[in-house]
Amino acid sequence: MTDEAVVDLTEEIAKSLASLVGIGCQSGDVVMGLSTVRRVSSLALVFADVSLAEGTLSELSRLTRHGTRVFRVSPLSLMTAVAGRGDVSVMGVKEGSLAAGMIKKLG
Repeated sequence: MTDEAVVDLTEEIAKSLASLVGIGCQSGDVVMGLSTVRRVSSLALVFADVSLAEGTLSELSRLTRHGTRVFRVSPLSLMTAVAGRGDVSVMGVKEGSLAAGMIKKLG
């Protein structure tokens, strides 16, 4: 995918965010699954597995128009396994303090 709106996330950074994903799942600030991400309107971050279909990734990249930052992760399970969800292909983080902390780690 050559869409400049979607940024590839390094394995190192993905692993560094994993503990925050666990916290976000407990607080409700992290949502998992494509259908859930589609329904939430105030996402600061979206992480998509590199295996996601091109059309779906393109759909997610349009969220950048509203200020959402979209990242591709290979594999997304580096971040979601901590929550026991190695099976999801899309994850979102709602706006707020958790997202702000993640953005700091993203640089």
